[in-house]
Amino acid sequence: MRVTSHANGKDLAKEIAALKAQLEELAGSMNGTGQTLVARGEEAVEDTLKAARELIAKYGDTAKAIADDTVALKNKAADTLVEQTEARPLTTLAAIAGIGFLAGWLCRRQ
Repeated sequence: MRVTSHANGKDLAKEIAALKAQLEELAGSMNGTGQTLVARGEEAVEDTLKAARELIAKYGDTAKAIADDTVALKNKAADTLVEQTEARPLTTLAAIAGIGFLAGWLCRRQ
């Protein structure tokens, strides 16, 4: 009986050693996979940042020009409104009264 348990002990030790080797191999392959996933993630982030920088470079100047034009148009409209109000105060008052009447009439209908 002792011989059998001694033989089983050797087999068990061999199997444990084989399992350890397999676990180390698996751990090594997992580290490689994890590093590969991290590398892919970093590449995706870099590609996205590059595309965003290109988009900003391509359309950034256009957006700034549009914003500047919008500010200029707003200032011109405000100046024109002030000039028209000073030149024709009664016409401005009549227009405001008409708009108020129309807005009241439309709100009342609903």
